[in-house]
Amino acid sequence: SSDLGGKMRKLKILILYILMTLTLLAQEGYIASFNTLRIGKAQKDFKLMSKVLEGFDVVGLIEVMNPIGVERLIKELEKESGVRWEYHISPYPVGSTSYKEYFAYIWKSERAEFLGDRGFYPDDEKKFERAPYGADFKIENFDFTFVLVHSIFGKRESERRAEAFTMDRVYDYFQNLDSEENDIIIAGDFNLSADDEAFENLLNHSDEVVHVLNPRIKTTIGKDKLASSYDNMFLSKIYTQEFEGKSGAIDFTKKQHRMMKDKISDHLPIFIIVDTEFDDD
Repeated sequence: SSDLGGKMRKLKILILYILMTLTLLAQEGYIASFNTLRIGKAQKDFKLMSKVLEGFDVVGLIEVMNPIGVERLIKELEKESGVRWEYHISPYPVGSTSYKEYFAYIWKSERAEFLGDRGFYPDDEKKFERAPYGADFKIENFDFTFVLVHSIFGKRESERRAEAFTMDRVYDYFQNLDSEENDIIIAGDFNLSADDEAFENLLNHSDEVVHVLNPRIKTTIGKDKLASSYDNMFLSKIYTQEFEGKSGAIDFTKKQHRMMKDKISDHLPIFIIVDTEFDDD
């Protein structure tokens, strides 16, 4: 019986070893987007914010007021995670004459590589309050164009719908910039739920574009509960097969909605998990 006990112990160790190896072999990338609620201007608990974000490899930040806020976040992330982080910020802010925002990206140096920026969507017809912005990244073998959007809130829903209705052109613009790179991820705060009919042009695209987050998942913080499903990501099922359906939102509120809104943001970070072992384009 002691022999059996020994065998069982060995088996347990073996199973543990196999599980650990499988976990190590599962090559995954964690890509997030996050409306930061005026980072750089608004008071923030940067330590708390970095605890929420440190598990991701690349994070697209929107509602960025200046580079200073992003630099503070990076410093705190490096302290929290013990690894090096870098950032890229759009060359100038966009918006109305009275209010403008930057787009920014932060990433873990050892996990992701910044391949270069793709610039703003050339919004000649002035369809957008803030023209979407794109940049290229690589996590292990998976490279992609990461496009950030912060749609107008406006006085009426029709203003937001007009922007959503044009989102297929944004997809086409970034998709057609480079015949080699077909993985386009459009992410951010659309101020509309992804099941709104205004997205029909994008969701009926021949590249089979889908939204990654179930619109029932609420991503904004109200007074005492989660409120709306405004944040999402869109990608092509045909091209981005590295995305196998794993996505979510990080609810950091711990039921302290008002306090966390003040300390971090009035939006939750949303994310996808991608397979980074192979690149299919």
